[in-house]
Formats: sequence, structure tokens, C-alpha cells
Amino acid sequence: MGLKILFTNNSSLIKYGIASGFKNLGHEVHIMDGKYQLWDKDKEAQVELFKEYIESNPVDLVFSECFANFSEGIFEHTKEKGIFHAFFSIEDTPFDHWIGDYWSDYADYIFTTTAECLTNYWSKGKQAELMLFGCNPEFHKRVDSGIQRDIVLIANNYERRFEQTRNFIMPVVERGYDVSIFGNEWWMDSNREVNLLSHPSAYKGYGAYEDLPYLYSSSKIILGQNLDDKSITQTSMRPAESLGIGGGILVSPFTPAQEYLFHDHVYLPKNTDEMILMVDEVLSMTDRQRSQKAKKAQQFVYKYHNYDLRAEQVINAYHGHKP
Repeated sequence: MGLKILFTNNSSLIKYGIASGFKNLGHEVHIMDGKYQLWDKDKEAQVELFKEYIESNPVDLVFSECFANFSEGIFEHTKEKGIFHAFFSIEDTPFDHWIGDYWSDYADYIFTTTAECLTNYWSKGKQAELMLFGCNPEFHKRVDSGIQRDIVLIANNYERRFEQTRNFIMPVVERGYDVSIFGNEWWMDSNREVNLLSHPSAYKGYGAYEDLPYLYSSSKIILGQNLDDKSITQTSMRPAESLGIGGGILVSPFTPAQEYLFHDHVYLPKNTDEMILMVDEVLSMTDRQRSQKAKKAQQFVYKYHNYDLRAEQVINAYHGHKP
């Protein structure tokens, strides 16, 4: 008998990612979307909407991937009702996991992308385990586009990435490669010390998540960016997603986690010189060579990093949870 699962956030990670795993395993999925969307409401309104929703749609399990303004009252209400509430801590890094640390006090069970944070949760007497990002083969797949780009980056110009952008992304742009960069308007912000104002043709606008398969399928190289270079498991969502699409080859600044999780399916330059060498190597491949390499990477993440496996972890936690 399938469970009824309620996702309190309607982010792309949920809608196009992990929710698919629960559906594929035969569970009933509900997402707080439309009039029940929570993230743009104040905390009081969130709790009222949440109570209203589960009053008319009783559920077995609530799954929260919390945002900054998430309401503590939602966790408190599930506790009152005896509903299992899992928290997916996707912002954890070895040296910065205050968001996870805060919400873990309220959740029944914590899933983290960062192995180094587990001891902190366990020391608080919480049940916690590692759960990585993944891909959804029904969405993260190759699509015919008709357009062919050499290099694409889909990322926001976060200040925390400035050094990485300066050492790995800007050298590729400045050398005149055919680069398309999608993300928020911070890329064209003169107040940010790293920007594309001197190379406006590289900036292509926001780039909606729904366009990910199209953009990654039409590119020979996908550039990666990560916020953490210390963890053995923490990555952004993009490595598994881009490899799952099976179009371009991922070239991403080295992190131990990417090497550990994706092996030789990813090019991992450690400095600017290696970045340029690896970009040149991939661009010099024939379409057939690139396609074969991308296909192998796709098969790998479909097998080991799909959201059916992640959903199974959550269901097992639900059945094994001891209040």
C-alpha cells in the first residue's frame, strides 16, 4: 500500500526531481503549489495554509526542503498530529550548516548532502543519514534542439563563487570561446567585483530550470560550479542533473566530492591552465567521441544517482523511525 507524501516546498528540486522517485515507487505525491505555495507567505499564513491542506488531504509523511522564512509552526503541527516529518538539508557544508542545524531541532529525521555534518546531528540525538542529489531520467534526458553551442554555464553569480569564477569561468570567456552564460542579472551588475560587463554577448539571460535539458543537450561542454571544495560528498544539484541529460561533457572546478561520486565521467581542473587544456580537449573530440562519453556518464548516474533510490531512503526511514 502506497504512502501519501506531502512536499512543503515547490522548488525545481522537488517538482522535477525527488517527487518523481516517490511516484515511481507507487506512492501518492502532493506538492504545496499554486494557492498553497508557502515560500512567499509570512510564517503565520504558512501554518494556516498547511493546516488547511492536511485537513482536507490527510498524509502519512511530510518532506521539507526548507527555505529561509520557513515556519517552525509547520513542524510543530506535524508533531501534534503524529505525522512523520523529514527534513532534507541541502545547504550543508562542512563549515557552514547553520540552516540544517536550526531545522534539525524540529524535524523527526534529517537527510543531508554532506557526510561531515552527520556527527553533529547524531550528537544532538537526532536520526540522520546521508542523501545525495540525483537525477530524474524522465526529465533529465537528452532532447533534440537544432542549436549547437560550444560551452554553456547555468549558474547565478554568487559572491561566494567569485574566486572560482575568476579562476575558471572568466578565463574561458576572455579567451573568446563560444560561451553562453545563463543566470540571474548579477552577471551584469557593476557593483559585483566579478561580472560580464566587458563581455555582454556571453550573458544570455535567466535560463529557466525547465530549459535545462534543452540547454545541456545543445552544448558540447557544460561548465560546473560548486560552493564547497572540502566535503567528500557535498555538490550542487548540477553534476547529477547534467550527466543525466547526457548531452555535453561536464567540466567543473575540482572538488573531492565530484571525484569521489562521479569518477572519470567529469573533467575536474584544479587551476586555470588545466581548465583551458580540458576545454580544448573536449572541443577537439569528434561528435561521436563526445556522445559516447556522455552516454556512459548518463548510464552511470541513471544507475547510481537516480531519485527512485533517494525516495527509497526516505520510505525506509519512515518505516524504521522510532519516535
